Amino acid sequence: MKKGLLFLALLFSLKSISQQKNDIKLSEIKLCELTLDNLKQNDVELKQINLEEMDLCSDGFVQDGRFENRIGYTSKLYPGVIFQKYRKDLNSIGKIHLTKDFKGYLPDGKYVDLKNIKAGELIAKYDSLDIWTSRGCSDYLGINRNKEIYFYVKLNKQKEPRYPIDDKYYSEQQIEGIDIVSDCYSTQQNTQKNKPLYIVEGKEVTEEIIAEIKPDDVESINVLKDISATKKYGEKGKNGVIEIYLKKK
Repeated sequence: MKKGLLFLALLFSLKSISQQKNDIKLSEIKLCELTLDNLKQNDVELKQINLEEMDLCSDGFVQDGRFENRIGYTSKLYPGVIFQKYRKDLNSIGKIHLTKDFKGYLPDGKYVDLKNIKAGELIAKYDSLDIWTSRGCSDYLGINRNKEIYFYVKLNKQKEPRYPIDDKYYSEQQIEGIDIVSDCYSTQQNTQKNKPLYIVEGKEVTEEIIAEIKPDDVESINVLKDISATKKYGEKGKNGVIEIYLKKK
């Protein structure tokens, strides 16, 4: 039931975003909670694409374990947004890559039009940034905000000397892309720790089983908290208990 309500909330957020194509608000997209299935539900024409990882080497040897590298999903409903899964074997979305077609609000509320913003303008929007980071083999220089938002400018390999970085020159360069990454591993670990105990007709079940129950089949739901939960179910009930009773057929 809880999972179903979460899905509806995410779907509502996605639809509200799609209705404002020129004013996308990324704060309404909850990384790690949003799934590929949610996206497909909202857009049956969702497409899988290959993409360039601006923070990684072009040879593909180095990997970033926070998301599925070099594979993303695009939707006509979200211009300039590429969604990437947390892991190949999981549907959770762990990263968003923004292309030059993106126009809207970042998760922190800052507005950007990627076709018309230079690095210097973006740097002026923030008080604290890690500027001109690079793995050494990438074709881009990065500007990092709290290891969650990454901005990129194209590295000019013909410019000599390459180091020290010419701050004035690169401040005048256009932002080529933005990565927004979430630590889904920590998010899922915390979620697991705080999950309630699910009981259906007196038997303990998983959240996956709960998601398969049709609302019309539910007779009643009883929620136990704190002492009432642990008194009846012991340590398993410390995060609360949701008891579900089904209609008799």
